[in-house]
Amino acid sequence: MRRRTAVSLSLALAVGGCATAPPVRPIAQAEAGPFVAAWEARRADAYAARRLKALFRGEAAPKLGVAVRGYLTVFWDGTTLVWKASAPLAGNAREGRLTRTTSEAGEASPLPGALTSADAIGALLGVLDVSAAGRPIEWVGDRVRIRLDGAGREAFLAADGKVAALSFPGATRVSLEAAAPFPLRLSARGPRGTATLVLESWADWPVGEAIPGEKR
Repeated sequence: MRRRTAVSLSLALAVGGCATAPPVRPIAQAEAGPFVAAWEARRADAYAARRLKALFRGEAAPKLGVAVRGYLTVFWDGTTLVWKASAPLAGNAREGRLTRTTSEAGEASPLPGALTSADAIGALLGVLDVSAAGRPIEWVGDRVRIRLDGAGREAFLAADGKVAALSFPGATRVSLEAAAPFPLRLSARGPRGTATLVLESWADWPVGEAIPGEKR
C-alpha cells in the first residue's frame, strides 16, 4: 500500500509540474504590432535626455548571509546612472556608477546577478534600451514574450502593453509593477539571491545639483 501511495504521489507531482508551465502560442503579426509599439514608446521615454532622481526602499536576501534592508537613491541623466545604498543590497558595494553604453558584466549593481551596466539600468527603469522591432514574439500564458536578442534578454508584457518582467543572461529575472519614469516596484531574482525595491519618490534632478557625497 505504501509503494502504491508513493507511486501515486510521484505521478501527481509530475502532472502538477507539467500543468504549471504556461502554454506558448504564436501571435499574429497584426496583433503583435501594438505590443512592439508599446515597448518602443516606453523605451524612448525612459532613455530620453532627461535628468531624474529617485528614492527606493529596498530589501535583499542573499543566498549566503543575512537579509538586509535599506534605501537606494539613483541619479539618472539619460546616459549614466549613479546609485547609492544605505545598506549593501547586492554584494558588498554601497554605491556605483552604471553607464548605458557598457555591455560587459561585472560593474557594481544594487541588484543580484551578474548584470551588465546597461542591463542594470534597464531593470531600474523598467525597460531595456534594446529594440523589439523584428524580434520573435509570442504569447506565454497571458503575457506576451519578446525575445530581444539571442543571449537571453526577454521582455514580458501584460495584455495592456505594460512591461511585467524582464529576463537577463545568467538566470536573472526582474518582475515589475510598471510605471513611468520608474517602476513602482521591482523584484529581482538571480544566482546571488533576491532583492525587492519599492519606489518612495522621484523628481527632476536639476542641473547643478550635486550628488550627495561626491565632489563637484
